[in-house]
Amino acid sequence: MTDPLFWILAILGLGIVGISKGGFGGGLGVVGVPLISAAIPVQQAAAIMLPCLIIMDLTGLHGWRGRWSIPHLKQLIPAALVGIFLGALSFHWMTDDMLRILIGGIGCAFGLHWWLKHLGWIPDPNQSRPGPMRTGFWGMVAGFTSFSVHAGGPPLQVALLPQRLAPEAYAATTVVFFAVVNLAKVAPYYWLDQFSTDVVITALILAPIGPLAVRLGIYLNQRISVLWFYRLCYFALVLTSLRLLSIGLTNQL
Repeated sequence: MTDPLFWILAILGLGIVGISKGGFGGGLGVVGVPLISAAIPVQQAAAIMLPCLIIMDLTGLHGWRGRWSIPHLKQLIPAALVGIFLGALSFHWMTDDMLRILIGGIGCAFGLHWWLKHLGWIPDPNQSRPGPMRTGFWGMVAGFTSFSVHAGGPPLQVALLPQRLAPEAYAATTVVFFAVVNLAKVAPYYWLDQFSTDVVITALILAPIGPLAVRLGIYLNQRISVLWFYRLCYFALVLTSLRLLSIGLTNQL
């Protein structure tokens, strides 16, 4: 890893991911792998990020301790583990671009629908909160898409944002979810031989960036109103989903 561009993109990407994970539900976390993969292969970028993400998760768990929603985690985490298992099985035939198109399309559709309601362009029927089956389904999708390119943020937002949790509970719940998911990914990543010596050394060098960025995210979360918190989350969902969709479709041309 001697290319200066790699280090610039890695520091920028991990900083954005850490702030997002710490305070804004992880939606912007999907930009990490695409940024770093501008300088190195996608699979290598994902492998470098995984140890850094785990360290961020541990920082977030300490910062948000006791404020997560246990009922929602009980619905999400078992389903996410199923998604990780499916992701590991499909590792050799599900391309990164296929995943980008899938996750980008889902995130765009859901985020744009919220904004159209929020702006009053379509009626808001005040639907009830999604039940356990729907929440678990999106938890499984989040586990699946998180496995290959750490892009579980948009599906998790699809599962959690309609629950209308308080900002602190929402952020804390996403932190616990990704802490469990990222730890669960270690064994299949090792089994698939993703942790070379260069990958591990590079991850250790970059690791200190994560806790600092997570702390900044926690700080910002506690100083933004509920309305603006959700506006920012849904804006991030649309923005990052469009980015993934654009990359996936462009690479198919």
